[in-house]
Amino acid sequence: MHHHTLDVEIGRLISGPLLDCPPSTPIRDAARRMAERRCSAIVVTDGGRPVGIWTEHDALAVDDDQAASHRPIETVMSRPVRTLPASTRLGDAAVHFRSERVRHCLVVDDEGKSLGILTQTDLVMSQGPEFFLRMKRIESATLSIPSVIDAALPTADALRLMREQQMSAIVVAYGPGEYGILTERDVIRLVAAGQLHGPVGEHASRPLRALPRQQSLYAARQYLLENRLRHVGVHDEDGRLVGLLDLSGILSNIEYEYVRELQTALRERDEALVQSRANLRLADRVLESTHDAVMITDLEGGILRVNPAFTRLTGYAAEEAVGANARLLSSGRQSATFYRDMWHELREKGHWKGEIWNRRKDGALYLEYLSISTIRDPDGNCTHYAAIFTDITQRRQAEERLAWLATHDALTGLPNRTLFTERLDQSIARARRSGKRVAVMFVDLDRFKLINDTMGHSVGDEALAVIASRLKHAVRETDTVARLGGDEFTLLIEDIDDIRHVGQIAQSLMEQVGAAIHRGEHLLFVTPSIGISMYPDDALDGRRLLMQADHAMYEAKDAGKNSFRFFTAPMTSSAMERIRLESELHNALLSNELVLYYQPEFDVKTGEIVGVEALVRWQHPQRGLVAPDQFIPIAEESALIVPIGAWVLREACRQARAWLDEGFDFGRMSVNLSGRQCRHDGFLLELSNILSETGLPASRLQFELVESMAMMTGGGGIETLLHELAARGISLAIDDFGTGYSSFTYLQALPVDTLKVDRSFVAGIGSDDGNGSSGGTIVRAIVAMAKSLGLAVVAEGVETEQQMRFLAATGCDRAQGFLLARPMPAREMRRAAWRLAA
Repeated sequence: MHHHTLDVEIGRLISGPLLDCPPSTPIRDAARRMAERRCSAIVVTDGGRPVGIWTEHDALAVDDDQAASHRPIETVMSRPVRTLPASTRLGDAAVHFRSERVRHCLVVDDEGKSLGILTQTDLVMSQGPEFFLRMKRIESATLSIPSVIDAALPTADALRLMREQQMSAIVVAYGPGEYGILTERDVIRLVAAGQLHGPVGEHASRPLRALPRQQSLYAARQYLLENRLRHVGVHDEDGRLVGLLDLSGILSNIEYEYVRELQTALRERDEALVQSRANLRLADRVLESTHDAVMITDLEGGILRVNPAFTRLTGYAAEEAVGANARLLSSGRQSATFYRDMWHELREKGHWKGEIWNRRKDGALYLEYLSISTIRDPDGNCTHYAAIFTDITQRRQAEERLAWLATHDALTGLPNRTLFTERLDQSIARARRSGKRVAVMFVDLDRFKLINDTMGHSVGDEALAVIASRLKHAVRETDTVARLGGDEFTLLIEDIDDIRHVGQIAQSLMEQVGAAIHRGEHLLFVTPSIGISMYPDDALDGRRLLMQADHAMYEAKDAGKNSFRFFTAPMTSSAMERIRLESELHNALLSNELVLYYQPEFDVKTGEIVGVEALVRWQHPQRGLVAPDQFIPIAEESALIVPIGAWVLREACRQARAWLDEGFDFGRMSVNLSGRQCRHDGFLLELSNILSETGLPASRLQFELVESMAMMTGGGGIETLLHELAARGISLAIDDFGTGYSSFTYLQALPVDTLKVDRSFVAGIGSDDGNGSSGGTIVRAIVAMAKSLGLAVVAEGVETEQQMRFLAATGCDRAQGFLLARPMPAREMRRAAWRLAA
């Protein structure tokens, strides 16, 4: 509150027009004009310019003779005239009045033109000092001890006394306790009237008005204001006159308070300055240590300051950058439009963010993420720009690499299935408009697995890279060559006018791909089998074209490899049915059309359930229940067996856990495992996740593998996997045993605990005494061999009581078949178990 009270500009305190007169004006006329206007000073002007000032105080020097009062004013005026600008603060003016010992000051505007007179009275009577005056009593002010003169003293002597003692008023005593007062204002009135003679008592104002000294200075000021006085007597509690209070006494109080206020303001400013410096030091430390480059420029882009990170990023030292223009970093990669838009946004919004290419000192280009902000002064005017930027070149390269990998094969650099499918759809759309043909070629490398198995995967990868390059150079730039995975490639040939041209391309591919590959001292020969389908001849959508080319490729393989085949209509009877089934099988997984049936295994001696085999069925919306032998081979060929196998495993484990929770002890849950599943990289992780999610103990799970798969040698991949499964406590069974390559010595090396005798041998058990049939002989031999190896034996496909008796007599452990229980849904399983037990 204090600061605002003394913050008023003095230009606002001037009231009324300026009283002035020419230098030749007689003193008496000047005094008369002052008396009429009740002004305490008159400014002497010459040609509109102030040259001097004559005040009430100067009037004390006028003698009591007619000649004196008719002299021109310029002979008695004070010079030069003191001036203050109109913008001067009230408090500053108060200090100026005191230090210069003046009671009047001329107020001028910015051009030096006179606006009016500011007096001591104006300062005291203004609103500014009210706060201080309310807090102070009269007795705290500077009181002048009154000079008291007798009423009979000649007026001239009284004026001389006032002049000598620098008094603005003198007290006149008339009798005991009766006082009057003669002031400078009274003197002006007397000069104007020419009445400076006679005793002073005749000219003094009486009685002298007085106030008690306990009253506030504010009350004293109001009293003077209301009574148009500039002096008031001060009496004590007994009514004795103890002093004379005038405006200068009040003003000295205001000055003191103002100086104190000024000191407080200066102290606060110093404290703020210290805090500001601390903040600046902290900001400097942040600027120096941040990893982001910082550059501060003026409005024209001139660099004013940079930080160490700027030097590290751009290569320019601070002394090289400061003083230069920010264009120093320009790469030339951005257009004029780019910069125009950037500056427009910066001016409109006050900030801009984005990516921009710039150039280092050594000429290298880099991509930066740049943020520019406008810095404004307290009035909101834009003064500087602050740019913060960081190098994102490597990050962008990594992002681009990831984006590239999402659509390309890492080994060969060719497009992958995703990008090929996208381009195939686009080429069909173009061909539809142009009326031209599109060819899709499916290339599979013959006996490529042999290279991997005999010479290792690194040699295989080198061969794939060479073949990819040959395929790419065998077709036009506008055609697409892709690697779908493994040794499978696809080609997309556009703008075909004549189908014979496609045959020529295929012939050329066979020659180029089939050429020997030199690797050190070795020569590798890899031949391709190529299947071809045409748009719009064979199909109208990309997926069907790809499937048809795939099937045509298998036709080429069946015809003896190293050849090419076009997809032909006669294939439609059996091959198209396979294509249709494969397509529907894709949807079966998505639409939850697969279901599990369960067939129990029984202990031959006790008749108890000792295991359950999970068998997948396809509940087709049109075809009804599709048997596994109709769709599992298709799933194996198309690699759909991997997701189907994962679904079967998860569902079987879930059901097994549910039965255990219900108290139904079914023994072990048996699930068929295909070769493709075993070779799938993520199989073990998937198995761990399924057992963890379902909560089924590994000891309750059995995998069944077909004999040919279990006996595969070379590479050791399957063997390693089987040992890993056994180590986890999972039971392993050989399914359809006896139909394949039965190596008992190799069987000993595998962690297998169960053999399942193929149903064909069980069916061959004769109707005689059970000793003469070929089936019976083989079953007896398998059981004997299994016992010697410590393996359990399960007979599959038991359909007659006679077969069951033979198996019991032979010592076969378990049996499974329609005689005992058909495959059934889970909900029927427990009812059947109770029925069978009974």
